[in-house]
Amino acid sequence: MRLIGAMAVTAALTAACSSTPTVQTGEGAEVIGGTLHKVDKSRAQLAYVDPDADLGKYNKILIRPLGVDNIEVIQPPSSRSTSRSNWEITDRDKAALQQAYRDAMVKQLQERGDYPIVTEPGDDVLEIAATITAIAPTAPRDDSRSRATGRSTVYTEGAGSIAVMVVYGDSETGEVLGLAKDSRSSGSYWGQNNSVSNMAEVRRIFASWAIQIRDGLDRVHGKQ
Repeated sequence: MRLIGAMAVTAALTAACSSTPTVQTGEGAEVIGGTLHKVDKSRAQLAYVDPDADLGKYNKILIRPLGVDNIEVIQPPSSRSTSRSNWEITDRDKAALQQAYRDAMVKQLQERGDYPIVTEPGDDVLEIAATITAIAPTAPRDDSRSRATGRSTVYTEGAGSIAVMVVYGDSETGEVLGLAKDSRSSGSYWGQNNSVSNMAEVRRIFASWAIQIRDGLDRVHGKQ
């Protein structure tokens, strides 16, 4: 149960995959930090877990604020001809991302998953710390400074993609139990690209991540 639980929770912020993840063990295992073993066939692009972690003991969640201080912005390919300035993330954008992330986590974990969100460490409290590492928008920002004259209405195939790193840890000891890195695309359908539609896509992505974390916790606790 402990090994299965570790894999399930660490893979929670990742895209769907039909392969069954397996944790490397033995002398040839790739290990970082002394205890974190690489997960093969992980849902994530990169994942490591502590195979001895007893994640079933954690019934509450401490959510750290979403890390947004060092986001790489990958400029949209069309920006050379349709944008008058580079895509930049403002302090207002960062605050909106953090709020959308927290709202999604609270809704899916606490309101729909029965995992109370707490503000203090505890013996049964799992700490989740997620950081956005990169954003790749598909169009220039939705403002007069960025979009060329006559291009205020823009249609794109999806809003872009977001790359994240998530770390799961013991809230009291600070011990890292698992980590994963992955990216998620907003979708491949064509639609109007503006600030409202883009934020709606961000909320959808955060909700899907939160649902997968909830599903992972449910498996650890024998609810699935």
